[in-house]
Amino acid sequence: MVSERFDSRMGDRSDEFVEADRGERSTDDLLEETERLLSGSDAEVDTDSSADAPPAASPETEAEANATKSSSLRSRLPSLPRPSLETAFSPKAFLALVLAIGVGFFAGELTIPIAGQIVGMFAVAFAIGLATSKRRYLEVGAAGASVGGIAAVVSNAVLAVAGSGRAVLAVGVTAGLVACLVGYYLGRDLRNGLFQEIE
Repeated sequence: MVSERFDSRMGDRSDEFVEADRGERSTDDLLEETERLLSGSDAEVDTDSSADAPPAASPETEAEANATKSSSLRSRLPSLPRPSLETAFSPKAFLALVLAIGVGFFAGELTIPIAGQIVGMFAVAFAIGLATSKRRYLEVGAAGASVGGIAAVVSNAVLAVAGSGRAVLAVGVTAGLVACLVGYYLGRDLRNGLFQEIE
C-alpha cells in the first residue's frame, strides 16, 4: 500500500512538471523577446537624446558669431599710433644735418690735406651722435650720402664730364654714407656709456 501511494504521488508530480513545462516559454522565445525589448529601449534612448540635443547652428549664425567676436576683440585692443613719414624721416633734421656735415666736410678739407673731407664728416657725425638723444640714423645716412656725392661730383667735375660721372658719384656717396653712419654710431655708443648708471 505504501508503494501504491508513493507511485500515485510521483505520478501526480510528474503531471504537474509536464504541465509546468508546457506553460513555460522556450529559450528561443525568451531570446527573441529580450532582443525586442533591448532594441525598443535603444530607440527610446535615441529619441530622448535627439530631443534633448540642442539644434545645430546654421552657417550664417556661426559667421555672425565669429564677426561679433572679432569686433569685440578689436574694441578691446588699444589703438596703436600709425607711423607717419615725419616720425620715420624728418626733413628739417635732414636739412640741418646736411648743413652741419657740409661744414665739417669743408673744415676737414681746409685743415687736413689727405682725406680731410672724410675725417671732417666723421667728426661732425660723431659730435651729433654724442650730443643728441634721439635716434637719427636715417637722416644722418641720407645727409652723409648727399654731401659725399655732391662733393665728389663737384671736386672731380672733369672726370664726371668725361663719362665717369656714375663711378665718381658712387664713390662719393659710399664714402659719405659710411663715414657719417660710423661716426654717428660711435658717438651714440659713447653717449650711452657716459650716461649709463653705474651699478
